[in-house]
Amino acid sequence: MTYQKYIYKLPTEDFYKFLVDYGKGVEILSEGEAYIEFALYEPLEGIEPLEVLEVEVILPQKVYKPQRIKNLIIIPSWLRPVVIRHGMAFGTGLHPTTRLCLELLEDFLEEGWSVLDVGTGTGILAIASKKLKAGRVLAIDIDPYAVEECLHNKEENCVDIECIKAEAKDIKESFDLLVANLELKVFKKELPTLIKLFKRVAIFSGIYEKEELREFLDLLKEKPAKIKKLKGWYAVVIKR
Repeated sequence: MTYQKYIYKLPTEDFYKFLVDYGKGVEILSEGEAYIEFALYEPLEGIEPLEVLEVEVILPQKVYKPQRIKNLIIIPSWLRPVVIRHGMAFGTGLHPTTRLCLELLEDFLEEGWSVLDVGTGTGILAIASKKLKAGRVLAIDIDPYAVEECLHNKEENCVDIECIKAEAKDIKESFDLLVANLELKVFKKELPTLIKLFKRVAIFSGIYEKEELREFLDLLKEKPAKIKKLKGWYAVVIKR
């Protein structure tokens, strides 16, 4: 990203008078006994700049990276950390299907939306949804060990989500967004129920290679809003 940098020079007394009126920060380049040379990123009316430069501004996101020091990690404020114990449930963020869901959550989830995470595993997608400013978040799984891991990880991340042992058919309400990272054989059984559980967006993942994708789309019988692929795995987004 480039900006124009305007270089000015004013007598010292005039500069400080200007600074009071200007009310914004300036970059002082040099100070002499009688003059101050300074730079702004916008032109001033009535004052001719000494020169105008094209400068490249490096965004903090490009240079400020997470830093690990032994067992501590220091991260920039714009990143949203999700802490996951490597336990007995699926979902550490390393598998392509989990990564696809995380990326799509960031693309489609809107602040305040309710979220249902079906087959939550460690709870990573439910926790990430809350970190992305979702409203109510319900995470369900049929495996009691997964529910235990989800409960542990929600405490580690200090987020307010619900983790319960349940099947999709047990849920009697619909949510703004549904995320389901499952297997094709599960989708073949549960998709008609899952379709009833969201009002705005659904993210389905766990689909491997083109043959499974074709089978899933045949089951779905709706036009996807987006299909995303990573290392042979697919995620499908439906919007209403």
